[in-house]
Amino acid sequence: MTANNILSINIKFHVLKNILLCNMLTRYQIESELSLAYLHAVAAKSGFSVDVPRIDNDSVDAVVSARGKLAVDSVKKSPRIEIQLKASINAVSNLHGTIPFQISLKNYDELRADTVLPRLLVLFSLPRDEMEWLVLHPDKLIMQKCAYFLNLKGMSEIADVDSPTVYIPIVNMLTPASLMNLMIKSSKLEDL
Repeated sequence: MTANNILSINIKFHVLKNILLCNMLTRYQIESELSLAYLHAVAAKSGFSVDVPRIDNDSVDAVVSARGKLAVDSVKKSPRIEIQLKASINAVSNLHGTIPFQISLKNYDELRADTVLPRLLVLFSLPRDEMEWLVLHPDKLIMQKCAYFLNLKGMSEIADVDSPTVYIPIVNMLTPASLMNLMIKSSKLEDL
């Protein structure tokens, strides 16, 4: 496939998108679906499954599950981690190596609670140009950029703020290796 063919496909996509705009997902819904696709890809590469609750009424968009015992010293078999997914084109790290991100007070309180299953906030960072979100070539699929995670368990209560800001360390990139590590910690009943 030549560069002209790819350009032609992109132009046709834009034309079709403009024609069908009223029947397509909103930008927010597309971001949400891409964040779930990212989680599915990372989990699948790690050998885990992802389930999506039919109703999200407890700040849980997805559950990552493993089968069996993950480590010799695992305390529990078949660990699970509940995930609250977010996506943003504004996820930019600051000088402190964190990404400031505002979430609803409801999400904040439900993610910091002491729950049976561990919970993580996962923020999928997208490029500003939506044409760069997903790039398809005959020999590769590129989803840009990546996701970061934060465990809010035990964070302090916040009053009089509708949308608290959390700070997600950029070292907390969600990769197959980091997800494996999180699932093993979960199986050992360790804090994430």
